[in-house]
Amino acid sequence: MNRVNFKSPELTERLKVDGYATFNLLRDHDIEALTSIFNENHSSTPEGFYATTHLDDKKKRKTLSDQAMSILSCRIESHFENIELLGGAFISKSPGEKGILPLHQDWNLVNEKHARSYNLWIPLVDVDEVNGAMRILVGSHSKQETYRGPNVPPVLYSISNEVDQHMVSLNMKQGEAVLYDHALWHSSPKNQTDKLRLAFVLGVVPKEADLKYYQQNGDTVEEYASHSNFFFENDRDSGPKGLSLLRSFNYPNSFLSKEQFEEVYLGKDKLKQEPKKGFFQKLFGTK
Repeated sequence: MNRVNFKSPELTERLKVDGYATFNLLRDHDIEALTSIFNENHSSTPEGFYATTHLDDKKKRKTLSDQAMSILSCRIESHFENIELLGGAFISKSPGEKGILPLHQDWNLVNEKHARSYNLWIPLVDVDEVNGAMRILVGSHSKQETYRGPNVPPVLYSISNEVDQHMVSLNMKQGEAVLYDHALWHSSPKNQTDKLRLAFVLGVVPKEADLKYYQQNGDTVEEYASHSNFFFENDRDSGPKGLSLLRSFNYPNSFLSKEQFEEVYLGKDKLKQEPKKGFFQKLFGTK
């Protein structure tokens, strides 16, 4: 399995087992520089949950990513042994209900039978339960094989409220970073403050990983060969434009029930129901 490795064995193991690992990354002047890049390119506060990859101007998407990466690249690479950075985006959550991010897994960028792909999420302000910190289901990245992309509904979406009871808030200081597996279930609640929650996120894969793009049509999953600039050159809704189809295969995607979730993700055994005893069995205690 081709995975990203920290220089710290403890963080590498935590990422593998828990699906995420946090570490200190930025200095104050880095945070100020990144915040300035965002503010200089946004004359008004974006509404709801917003990412610069949503911009219609594809050239500007790439320019903002490159400007941020000129600050981040050396800082990030100093913590890892075998990392490839794919570029990223500023993301913001404005106050109110529109900023809620429902329970989901991120699209996988690799064939997860052979490699893992990740997001590196860096808050530029302190984050907690009040302003909409990320909520995660620890260890959920390794519980179930999934192919994630357009037209693929999250298999736990229908029981989001039940799942949320087992999730934890990932409270972080500005300039910290969390590297998390794309298969890790996560969400974020509304921002209850009057200030914008600003962060930067970028895609990460281990070196020499083959990038993939998956989409689903009915019960059929299609796998395409992808590349690092794909999401800067295309919109999320444009499909596998310009990519080569590698294979297609049958893979029905069905929602999990609460009982199935508890069995698969929490390791709870199915309750064995004993056959009901008849009248004479109850009376005489016979088996």
